[in-house]
Amino acid sequence: MIVSSNTQKMHDLVNVLEAYYKVQGILMTNTNLLSDLTIGRPDCIVVYAEAVARTKLFGVIDLRENDDLLSVPMLLIADDNDAETFKLHVKPGPDATISKDAAYSDIKLAIDKLCATSEKTYSILVVDDDPVALKLVKSHLDSSYKVNCVKSGMLALKFLEKQKVDLVLLDCFMPEMNGPQTLQLIRNMPAHKRTPVIFLTGNSEKNMVMNAINLHPAGFLVKPVKKDQLLNKIDDVLDA
Repeated sequence: MIVSSNTQKMHDLVNVLEAYYKVQGILMTNTNLLSDLTIGRPDCIVVYAEAVARTKLFGVIDLRENDDLLSVPMLLIADDNDAETFKLHVKPGPDATISKDAAYSDIKLAIDKLCATSEKTYSILVVDDDPVALKLVKSHLDSSYKVNCVKSGMLALKFLEKQKVDLVLLDCFMPEMNGPQTLQLIRNMPAHKRTPVIFLTGNSEKNMVMNAINLHPAGFLVKPVKKDQLLNKIDDVLDA
């Protein structure tokens, strides 16, 4: 499914990609994008955003929040300014972003990667206010799991209201709502009472960790966590 703010670009993308996939293009100006969807549930949603404003994104917002499509990966094609506007208003944000000047071969590669990731067995949510830490952990996990990332406890709760995951990696120290506070609220969600949560902690956060023991986390890992250590811990928890 291709959603575009630019009619010509939408036709160009459809013409190129239909050689590889079953494709339908829909203009972003339609506020009810699902009403025009005739190809069935898409395997990937590709959004071409150019000179977008919040009023142009209402249809995409509804699309992204639709319960039946939450697990469908979304690729955003946009420049930096439009990508920032898009991510500000569309939650959850895109699963991947690529420049609007990218070659069609790169766009196809990004689609293939997202579709392959979406077929992975386990889904993991990573919660950390540090973008560097998020990027590092995601790079460790991308080849083995479907990974979603959010930057705060509040965003984690909003994500989990819409989508079930198999495991949460939760930073212990975050502003506004720390890890233990976030886990307490996760445990109050009927769908996530037993979802395993592994805390990502710093060496100075032992007291905070001890206060979270009664919430029954699945374990603790000290940051910066090494890839092998992270994968082994996750495997142990998911196989338990």
